[in-house]
Amino acid sequence: METVGSMSAKVGIVTGGSRGLGLAVARAFLREGGSVVITGRDAAALEHARATLAEQHEPVLAVVGDVSSEASVAETFEKAIDRFGRVDSVVNNAGVALVQPVHETSLADWDRMLAVHATGSFLVSREAVRRMVAARIRGRIVNISSILGSTGAALACAYSAAKAALLGLTRALAKEVATHGITVNAVLPGAMDTRLFHRDTIDVLASRLKADRETLLKHTLAAIPMKRLLDPGEVADLVLYLCSDRAGGITGQSLPITCGFDIH
Repeated sequence: METVGSMSAKVGIVTGGSRGLGLAVARAFLREGGSVVITGRDAAALEHARATLAEQHEPVLAVVGDVSSEASVAETFEKAIDRFGRVDSVVNNAGVALVQPVHETSLADWDRMLAVHATGSFLVSREAVRRMVAARIRGRIVNISSILGSTGAALACAYSAAKAALLGLTRALAKEVATHGITVNAVLPGAMDTRLFHRDTIDVLASRLKADRETLLKHTLAAIPMKRLLDPGEVADLVLYLCSDRAGGITGQSLPITCGFDIH
């Protein structure tokens, strides 16, 4: 198989790695010869993902944790280094959806969106930088934002704002760590064929609007020039490239992958 970026002898941490895009990124790391640490809060889902990955690839570690907890993030890195000796890349993929009008969005809802997407990515990135600089590793940080972090969307104010925060974090951190050879980039997926899209977005939207689910899905696809959803694997390939040595000159960038949805 032709590769998009060799991960041989590289170690990556993927948050939210038990399903969807996170699981696809973990598969891509392993496919290219790397080792991977997947994290998440759902212990059962995480163990299922680990077992599935380990059927074909041995170097997989699963760590139950919360990205919004400093102690949990530090523990994840300790376990990763104890097992593999180093961390070369982190992919901040942990995320939750919220489809809700702003007048119904509580402060707790708002805080939860920021805690997972913005604070979680900050804590993981901060720990990664500490470890990479100390070990003189020219590492890679990839933040999984969303095209909504750039465009915004009705019924997604808190989610869009939290994903937009990742873009500012990406640019600022990229400038700060560039002299260490560490790159920081963001990937902005559009509608993707995952549970987060189907169950947590389309199904919730259909219920709120009292609309037919299939009709909503058709409207969504109609707004996409390529008339299809993204496959998590194709987004994972972009993430993998950004984590590879080949992408050493790319930093501070926010890269949309949307099947054309964001064409102006």
